[in-house]
Amino acid sequence: MAYFSGQGRVYIGARDINGNPAGLTFVGNVPELKVSLSVETLEHQESQSGQRLTDLQLIKTKKGEFACTLEELIAVNLELALYGSTTTATPGTVTGERLPNPVTPGSLNLLTRQNVSAVQIRDSSTPPLTLPASQYNVNAQHGSLVLLDVTTGGPYTAPFTVDYAHGTAQSTAMFTQPLPERWIRFEGLNTADGNRAVVIDLYRVAINPAKELSVITDELLKFELSGQVLADMTKPVGGDLGQFGRLVLL
Repeated sequence: MAYFSGQGRVYIGARDINGNPAGLTFVGNVPELKVSLSVETLEHQESQSGQRLTDLQLIKTKKGEFACTLEELIAVNLELALYGSTTTATPGTVTGERLPNPVTPGSLNLLTRQNVSAVQIRDSSTPPLTLPASQYNVNAQHGSLVLLDVTTGGPYTAPFTVDYAHGTAQSTAMFTQPLPERWIRFEGLNTADGNRAVVIDLYRVAINPAKELSVITDELLKFELSGQVLADMTKPVGGDLGQFGRLVLL
């Protein structure tokens, strides 16, 4: 008997100009992975017996679909799910960042950076006046602040500016990259057969953006990465690897 129940690790990476994997990255815990194959056929019915029997079926197209559930918010996953690019901000300082003019006490004002510290707010008079820290609240990690009072200690001259230090942060911008084509590998174990090893390679998968990110939820965040398995024309039609992918039982 050859029952199968799989677990393992999923790796995703770009392809080089020759269609080979250009280094794959582990995407973290994947509780579900699916590969679906289908064909579109053309059927012919004979016209002699009076029963219009199907006497021929031709394959018009071959298709493959890929889907996996991701659980870890890491750069490689977000870049694929958001068609994005990731940048990492290094520690530094910002001087003279302008707040909206006029400012509305009680409203949230966004800073350019996150993980901020040593925040000082000044007005535009000469020399500038510094607002006491008791007149504003800072959301340091998120990089935002709320002005509570813009009159006490004044009069102040708008616009207000902010000086602050900031720490490291990783940011993935949405829809900055074209449709990604990736090599996907599953290095797994068949837990129904003594943890025997299994390998699945999909040579060329066109990744779809994530349909949704359930950000506020009582459960752990999970999001689906899916795509179409495309034919890799760099591989021969009758070769051992095939043109779409392969499954190897070890």
